[in-house]
Amino acid sequence: MASRIQVLAVLEPVQGHLPVAEIHQRVRASLPPGAHPPDVVTIYRTVTTLMDQGVLHALTLDGGITTYGLATAPHHHAVCTQCRSIIEVPARQLSLALEHAMAGSSFALSEKAGLTLRGLCPQCQDGGRDPRPAPGSGR
Repeated sequence: MASRIQVLAVLEPVQGHLPVAEIHQRVRASLPPGAHPPDVVTIYRTVTTLMDQGVLHALTLDGGITTYGLATAPHHHAVCTQCRSIIEVPARQLSLALEHAMAGSSFALSEKAGLTLRGLCPQCQDGGRDPRPAPGSGR
């Protein structure tokens, strides 16, 4: 139970997504000196349990990295192609565009339908972030 609280405490202020390795790192950093940190396997199990309970959802990025975020109000994802940061876009902001895109189609979107938009986050547009190397690029 403690690991669930720790994972949620890490993700709540992020308002986005993190990979398990970063969740693990932040959980370890949040513990008081001398506290026994959970291992990464415990974090994986905790994330899986929270996903099964509908508390978290996953987003797999290009390169196969899976990130996890709180399953709050319906939203879409904007992924920065330079630094790979993820911004959640409330679904209501894109609902009219989706309705127009689906008009005349016999396809029906589910309530869990989501879009992943790619572009540059505000910091990368301003040149304020160092790009992260793409997974597997060897940089």
